[in-house]
Amino acid sequence: MKSTTVICCSIVASVLACSHASAGPIYPFNGAADNETDVYDYHYAVTGGKFPTGNQPNGTRESGGTMAFITDDPGWGYATQVWRRDTWFAETAGQAMTFRNNSTTVYDNNGIDDGSYGDFYNAQAQGLANDATPGLHQNYAMANNFDFMYASYFKIEQATTIDQIVGYFNGNGYYNTGDPDSPLLNYRFNIWSTVGNCTEANVGCLPVNTASFNGDIFSIQSPGTGTTSYTGVNRVFSNGSTDPIWRVVFNLDTPLVLQPGEYYGGHDRVIAAAPEPATMALFGLGLAGLAAARRRRSSN
Repeated sequence: MKSTTVICCSIVASVLACSHASAGPIYPFNGAADNETDVYDYHYAVTGGKFPTGNQPNGTRESGGTMAFITDDPGWGYATQVWRRDTWFAETAGQAMTFRNNSTTVYDNNGIDDGSYGDFYNAQAQGLANDATPGLHQNYAMANNFDFMYASYFKIEQATTIDQIVGYFNGNGYYNTGDPDSPLLNYRFNIWSTVGNCTEANVGCLPVNTASFNGDIFSIQSPGTGTTSYTGVNRVFSNGSTDPIWRVVFNLDTPLVLQPGEYYGGHDRVIAAAPEPATMALFGLGLAGLAAARRRRSSN
């Protein structure tokens, strides 16, 4: 495992302090896709397989689910710069995330690092004829490339201190190309407060709109190297094919204290290097391939 490098964070709320880190970049909405290139492959966050006690939306579409998305690129075919509740997933526990404090896990919806994941990520072990199971889903999240991002609901029931955040993603990307450790990529984690009531009886809860891809509670970004590693766990699909699950680790310079409440959180990836102009950077993807990729923003 590579050592995690120092990270940058920006603070937009009084629930935390980060006095030893410089402000991280903000990715504001500008009404257009920023890079439109697949040369670095795409970042697909892996979803969790277990639902921590206290989550009100139970992950099903009928309860409002746990996922929301936002885009700044009109090409996706959705209203831009507006958070929308996702209806793609039949059920999901949200993006797989682990929060720790002093090496003790204080939030975990996946069981990957402590070995409690069981059959969450194995359709064959579950005896499934298809891959419709929470842990086998993934969701596209690249804030400055075909600008699209997912975030997922989580609930904190008591004041919780966090000094390490871990996210999990498909190490093969979309095209099975690219290098997750590339210095031309940065990884981010954001936390948003919510608007509306997040209970099952009222599914109006969504992340607060910050006019950017940054969270209003917390936004953190790591340099491209030294933050990722293979977990040793694979997603196993019903046809026997597999995808490796990688982790990205964020070590906080100063611990984050989340007060009791309902939040959205999620990790994404940004392209740190300046790519070729959009009209030249599709690298053989083609319009048909681009449309298919966009339709599969969430996939098994």
